[in-house]
Amino acid sequence: MQTSVNLRKRDLVFERAWFMWFFLILIPPLGIIILWRQGRFKKSVRWIISLIAILYFLLPFIVVATTKVPLFYSHDDVIAAFNKAKKELHTPYQLKTIEKNDQTITSQITKDITLVENLDKGGQVRELIMVGQGEGTDILLALGTMIKATNPEFSKSDLSSTIKDLKVMDEGYHFTDNGVTVKTQSVQYNLKYSDKAGVIFTASRVD
Repeated sequence: MQTSVNLRKRDLVFERAWFMWFFLILIPPLGIIILWRQGRFKKSVRWIISLIAILYFLLPFIVVATTKVPLFYSHDDVIAAFNKAKKELHTPYQLKTIEKNDQTITSQITKDITLVENLDKGGQVRELIMVGQGEGTDILLALGTMIKATNPEFSKSDLSSTIKDLKVMDEGYHFTDNGVTVKTQSVQYNLKYSDKAGVIFTASRVD
C-alpha cells in the first residue's frame, strides 16, 4: 500500500503546472513535450506556447550566428597584439598613431609602411590595411608581424606557409594584375600591389 501511495505522489509531480513551466523555461524542448503530455490548455494555446518556447530556445543561437565578431575589439588590442607578435618574431617595429577619427585609426610601422584600422560604429576594429613601399625586407617582416598579430596561435611553420600562399616570394607572380587571398580558420588575408601605394595587405575576420 505504501509503495502505491509513493508512486502516486511521484506521478502527481509530473502532472503539476509548475513542473511544466520549469522545463519550458530551463529546457524548452523537454518542456514542450511535458506541455503536450499534460494536455493543458486548448490545442491552439499549446501551439502558441510551443512556438514561443522554440523561439526562446533558438534565440541565443540566432544571435551568435548573426553577430559579426570584430578582428579586434579596440585600438589598444591591436597595439597589444602587434607588440606581442613583434616580440615573438624579434622584429624591430613600433606602432605610432598619427591620425584618429570615427572610422579609421592610422599608425606608422616605419616611415614607409602605414597601418590603417577600419572601425565599425562601436569603435571595434573590423579590418586592418597595411600599405607600404620601401625595402623588401621591411615589407616582409612587417607582413609577418601582422599575420602573427592577427593569428597569435600560429607556429613559425604556419606563418611561413601563409606567407608562401600569399606568393610573397614568388617573383613570377604579377600582383598588379591579380591579388592573392588566403583564408585561415578565423582571418582572411589579401595581398596586392599598386604602382602608387605599393604593397596593400588586408586582414579581416572570416564571416
